[in-house]
Amino acid sequence: MKAAVRSKKSKGSFCHPPLLLLIVAIQFLVIYSPTLDQYMVMLTTGKPGFPSMLIDGRRSFKQVDEFIPEPHLRCDFRDNRSDVCEMEGAIRILGRTSEVFLVAPSLASISGGGGGGGVNATGVDANATRWKIQPYTRKGESRVMPGITEVTVRLVTADEAPPCDEWHDVPAIVYSNGGYCGNYYHDFNDNIIPLFITSRHLAGEVQLLVTQKQRWWFGKYREIVEGLTKYEPVDLDAEQRVHCYRRATVGLHSHKDLSIDPRRAPNNYSMVDFKRFLMWRYALPREHAIRIEDEEDKDKKPRLLVINRRSRRRFVNLDEIVAAAEGVGFEVTVAELDAHIPAAAAAVNSYDAMVAVHGSGLTNLVFLPMNAVVIQVVPLGRMEGLAMDEYGVPPRDMNMRYLQYNITAEESTLSEVYPRAHPVFLDPLPIHKQSWSLVKDIYLGQQDVRLDVRRFRPVLLKALHLLR
Repeated sequence: MKAAVRSKKSKGSFCHPPLLLLIVAIQFLVIYSPTLDQYMVMLTTGKPGFPSMLIDGRRSFKQVDEFIPEPHLRCDFRDNRSDVCEMEGAIRILGRTSEVFLVAPSLASISGGGGGGGVNATGVDANATRWKIQPYTRKGESRVMPGITEVTVRLVTADEAPPCDEWHDVPAIVYSNGGYCGNYYHDFNDNIIPLFITSRHLAGEVQLLVTQKQRWWFGKYREIVEGLTKYEPVDLDAEQRVHCYRRATVGLHSHKDLSIDPRRAPNNYSMVDFKRFLMWRYALPREHAIRIEDEEDKDKKPRLLVINRRSRRRFVNLDEIVAAAEGVGFEVTVAELDAHIPAAAAAVNSYDAMVAVHGSGLTNLVFLPMNAVVIQVVPLGRMEGLAMDEYGVPPRDMNMRYLQYNITAEESTLSEVYPRAHPVFLDPLPIHKQSWSLVKDIYLGQQDVRLDVRRFRPVLLKALHLLR
């Protein structure tokens, strides 16, 4: 009887060696079955048409034998904000030489240059096989672009390309973290929003290869970066290995100052989508500002944040400004916001309106709830157009309200430095034409603001009305 029981258990066991081998073989065929192109390689050459892989646990792998598909490349050098090349195929990236190799299966694929192999480069010689890109979104700016690392995209045969050291099964984005990095406005305008445009549709399945990488920057904006990629960004300049991909983008898409054009963005992403992305990454609780006439908000005062700058373009009569705002019905706070982004984001999100003199502090408007009111105080010096482009359009694109207050000569402390007949007051245009450095020195670097609160009061009343 005991022997019979043991025999019955052995028949029901799943540890039979031939059966295990059969299961493993079936799994391998299902997971790693070659494509039709790969079968053709096997039939015509006798070589494996699909890669032999060693998974290393980081969604990358070593590839022993590579199938080279026809390359596909599209470069756009005509955009006035940035140059971008997008490619598919066998891509090899060598960081120490700042080169991106797009490998073609044969010389015939390259012989037509830009006209063959699915290659499409706009704004350049159609027969080129080499393109140079400075992957930063301030194209044409002589003050900053000479310092941006140049990346070379090359269309080559396998013999000309370096062998792969590490394979990745996610796309790559190559861009520069240099330029104006560290300026709060430029961090968002030149890096973060273009990164969102270029990568958000990939839902984190993308690796960033960063030239001129600033480690502290990636720490400061860690929540944003980790929302865009699931993988550690690569310091491209220090990278000795050859990284290989099937898809890559060199450069970042940029549409306009501190904003997004949904017509040009993947999935028609907009600044409202970007705002909701920030709410998710920083756990911001308020999607909408107060509605004074709503039943649940009728007993609350709208909250106004006055951002005071530490250096020039400060409010010199803060007490009067606060009293005027409280007089029309706001609960007012004056603050120099925390440099720790999560703390600053949480603070700004708790307000319904914000007022600040033109400058990087206004960048915090991205954390305000929708329907909030942004008031920009524009200093003297024909700065109205610049102020509108940088901080006037973005609030409207984020479903917020925008008010602009242009100060008079009497409200500028420049009146204490220059006589009223000076060109600084009478005709700022020649100063603009002479150099941006002079504009920056005089109108942005020497000027503080003393608001005429009687003149400013109607703006506060308008802001209050917009919150009804």
